[in-house]
Parts: sequence; structure tokens; C-alpha cells
Amino acid sequence: MKRYHDIPELLEAYMEENAAEERWITAHELRDHFGLTRYQSNTISAFLRRLKLGPFSQFPFIVAKIALEEGEKPSDPKKCRYLLKLREYPLDRQRRTVLPEKTRVSV
Repeated sequence: MKRYHDIPELLEAYMEENAAEERWITAHELRDHFGLTRYQSNTISAFLRRLKLGPFSQFPFIVAKIALEEGEKPSDPKKCRYLLKLREYPLDRQRRTVLPEKTRVSV
């Protein structure tokens, strides 16, 4: 994950800001939102493709689909959109976010 320094945290923050469990996004959209350089779009795209193909089990989101969009003009580059979804864990593997209730002792 050395190449993708802060991208997982940025993606997670973006999804939390939009309060979404599922959303179509583009690398360009993320780059503009966080003020990243043009050259970081390739890194974002590569990370999103890895989420589709590779095992990042500690990351809470997966890429369910990748759609290729045509440009408005024939000379425009093609863009990929990524359907980012919240990962579904089996019940036995879910992280426990709520502390168990303490049992009260009556005196």
C-alpha cells in the first residue's frame, strides 16, 4: 500500500461526507474535491481498480462495478466511473462498534 499513501482515508472521508453507503465516483471528482494534482488521478484510478480486483479486507469499501464513459467530443479521453459500496461482513467478522451493556447489580 506504499503507493496509495492517503487514498484509502480520502475515500473513506469522501463517503462519510456524503453519508453514502453506495455511490458512483470518478478519480477526477475525488481529485477536485481534495485539491490533488492531475498526476494523482492515475494513482486514485489504480487504487480503485485494486479495490475491484484485489483483497483490501481492512478497507470498509469495495468497488462493485466499473463503467467506461465516452467523452462529449471524439477527442475527449474516456473516463471510468466506479461504484463504491460499503463492504458487507459476515456477522461473526463485523467489528463491534457498540459496547455491550453493563449488567446492573441491585443493592
